[in-house]
Amino acid sequence: MEVVVAFAVATFLGLVVLWFAARGAITVCVLEISKGKVEVVQGGLSPRVLSDVRDIVARPKVRAATLRIVRSKDRATLHAKGDVSDEQLQQLRNVIGNVPLTKLVNARRA
Repeated sequence: MEVVVAFAVATFLGLVVLWFAARGAITVCVLEISKGKVEVVQGGLSPRVLSDVRDIVARPKVRAATLRIVRSKDRATLHAKGDVSDEQLQQLRNVIGNVPLTKLVNARRA
């Protein structure tokens, strides 16, 4: 019985590690927003797109949010958590979605 429990725990931990590894592999970049200031904390983003993101979150100023840009087929998609209005979220999705994934992936790293 103890062997079965140990095997189940090991399998669960292995799946958790695999999930985090897969999630990290599809992540293009992660942006942290604090008081309207944008910081790239993981990955890289082209300067033009980063400038557009900064403009969007500056007016009205976003207090705190995390933006995660991930690969999705031949485009990138945006996952946002935090204090982003619906209008700003749609503008951010438009900016990220209109840039081919290759231009986002080949950006300079932060």
